[in-house]
Amino acid sequence: MPSVARIHFVRHAETLFNVNRQLQGWCDSPLTERGERQVAALGEWMRGVPLTAAFMSDLTRTRTTMAGALVGHPDLEPVPMTALREWHYGGWEGQPNPDMWTPVYADHGFTYKPGSGSWPALTTDSFDHVIDSIHAHDPLGRAETSAQVRARVETAFETILAEARSGSGDVIVVTHGTMLGSLLRHLVPTNVAPPSGYPNCGIVTATVTWPDADAPDDAASAAALSYTVTLADVDGSNATPA
Repeated sequence: MPSVARIHFVRHAETLFNVNRQLQGWCDSPLTERGERQVAALGEWMRGVPLTAAFMSDLTRTRTTMAGALVGHPDLEPVPMTALREWHYGGWEGQPNPDMWTPVYADHGFTYKPGSGSWPALTTDSFDHVIDSIHAHDPLGRAETSAQVRARVETAFETILAEARSGSGDVIVVTHGTMLGSLLRHLVPTNVAPPSGYPNCGIVTATVTWPDADAPDDAASAAALSYTVTLADVDGSNATPA
């Protein structure tokens, strides 16, 4: 088995809720015209990548993004995974972003302001306190806890790392903005997200290594992450904040 593998993590393309600054979570909204252009650009970029496995969240926006990503790999069948869904925002889903983020930021001494770049400072040590604040403020009590999100991350990586290690090429994973942060933090505990979050259709490539051939799959580590390309600006606009 190879001791090194490459995994390309991709956030889904821009959606209507992204533009409207509404919380998406486990609910869905259609891609915008700009999102469709991002998907087309993603497909062209991925055409030359030697992909041998593909995993995606089972929500519609990630399925649509993955379909475009694999346009140059028609024989590759992507695997949908509930474990790769966005954080579940419970009763906040579909609501304006500030309704949820304002009290969550305030819990930890921050003021929520879109585009302020305070997300890395809020989440430097962990995402757990943020996720648990969302759960605590959820008026319906349906939002996930940090323990539930961590369990999903571990479940996803059990499958993804085993496939990456046993295959002969690269792996693509299409997921969501905050879930992408959780996945990358699992691989690289010191990883800090960009100030404005991961852009729609942005790609983060992880070179994953195992210490030796006998090491278990979950012994993989990624010493560094490469932000290989950003496709959010394919139409000349700026990235939509997460």
